[in-house]
Amino acid sequence: MRYPRPKHSIALAAIAAAVVASPFAVIASTSGPQAGDTRLVDNKQKIANTEIEQVPLRELPAAILDVASSGLAAAGVALPEIDPDAFPLPDLTVPLPKGIVPSASRDSSTTESSTTESSSPETTSAEAPVPTTESDPASAPTSTTPPPVTTMRDGREVGAAVTHIVREDPIKMVAFTWDRPVDVDLKLRAKQPDGKWSPWTVLEQISKGGAPSAEKPAGTEPVWVGDAREVQVAASKDGLAIPAAETQGGDLAQLAVGSASEIVTKLAETALNTLKATLISPEGLLSLGSSLLSPLTGGPQVVARQQWGADEGIRCSQPVYSPQLKGAIVHHTAGSNDYTPQQSIEIVRGIYAYHAQSLNWCDIGYNVLVDKYGQIFEGAFGGLDRNVEGTHTGGFNKDTVGLSFIGNLEEVPPTAAAVAAAGRFLRWRLGKAGLNPAGTANLRSEGFAGTKFAAGTQSNLPMISGHRDYNSTSCPGVHGYSALEQVRALAGGAAPAPEATPEATPEGAPPAEPGAPAPAPAPAPEAAPPAA
Repeated sequence: MRYPRPKHSIALAAIAAAVVASPFAVIASTSGPQAGDTRLVDNKQKIANTEIEQVPLRELPAAILDVASSGLAAAGVALPEIDPDAFPLPDLTVPLPKGIVPSASRDSSTTESSTTESSSPETTSAEAPVPTTESDPASAPTSTTPPPVTTMRDGREVGAAVTHIVREDPIKMVAFTWDRPVDVDLKLRAKQPDGKWSPWTVLEQISKGGAPSAEKPAGTEPVWVGDAREVQVAASKDGLAIPAAETQGGDLAQLAVGSASEIVTKLAETALNTLKATLISPEGLLSLGSSLLSPLTGGPQVVARQQWGADEGIRCSQPVYSPQLKGAIVHHTAGSNDYTPQQSIEIVRGIYAYHAQSLNWCDIGYNVLVDKYGQIFEGAFGGLDRNVEGTHTGGFNKDTVGLSFIGNLEEVPPTAAAVAAAGRFLRWRLGKAGLNPAGTANLRSEGFAGTKFAAGTQSNLPMISGHRDYNSTSCPGVHGYSALEQVRALAGGAAPAPEATPEATPEGAPPAEPGAPAPAPAPAPEAAPPAA
């Protein structure tokens, strides 16, 4: 098990709730390489450290969205009942902090018709409170209660309050952390290069045992947003959003306007005061050329830690080894499925920094990661051929290898290239341990708040199982879980899929061999041939 290191607290000045770009506090590592490293690190490589920027949600700008036209209603989010005569919060009259320019808090990027839609019968009907589940909002039953009032008595429109983050440089990766208990559902969307907003993505919470604290914070999986310079996050609970309206002066957002809902009141009090936005800015490795593959003896080729630019100075512990390997557990990163072969390296670097520094895990949690192009990345430090204990499955990190698909497999199936690469790697890794991929893993639970097995009990699951088999989580997604049967077959020596998916072949690249990951242009690794 890895132990967290203490973190320095960062104090930030309050920022008024106007839709503006604002700087963040940067948390940077200054520690050098750890003594006793068992692997040489090429210090001549000029690789910029991954910057992690954190700021509390309460200090970020707020925007007001029409629930229907912004897509929140379609994503299962509604407004609570509003008392048109209630003004629980006074209009803000204090001067804005230096450098902050007031602007209208209603987000005009939704649709031009949001004003008329918010008060129409059709819109208010769609915005009735609908209890939903994150896994399938469309399947939620329709509420029979009257639709909520969407305007205050003086005519001000009421919408959903969302946090709006703007930066001049690409944001790249976004996650949210908290160090106190908070019960909230989060959804994120990013503004695309064409000016349109992406669909809302559910932010999956990382399975975490025990109450969160400053030393052991909880968080969501990081989401890759690439070159996006604007993102919005909506906080909700039981399908209800925090309502907001413009002040009577028309400048700032007035949150929790007129809501008598205890759920929403608690949500506004806890979520905004507890959550921290975490922006992760990994750099690529374009200067290192295309020789990024390391062969595993008797197995597939991988992108080793040194080759994807792991900064060993941010590790705060040495690896812990299990006496023997007894099983494999499959995950997904639950981020974005829209990334290039070159960006896969940035995603891995970003996950590493987030796990090691923001969550205080000291290293990346997975032992190995596989992208949709079939590229295999070495994860936790210590050697892929050794029984390194990762931080991927609470109660069952010992005696297991954790493999994670890069992407959100709740939304799409893994590509043929990804499945083939996972099968090849697990065939090699389980084979080294003398394990049958079609066999059963008998593991002893070490206990964990989110596990399905009490401490000391034995599991009796397939040798290659999903994260959800051991912990209370949806990981590796509905499509990732369905693909496990094929992964087991490939790991057992079955023939791979006859062709790669079109998505898995980068533009201009030659066709991949049957079942092999598609080759990628430099600096990404070339396709690895199937292991003999």
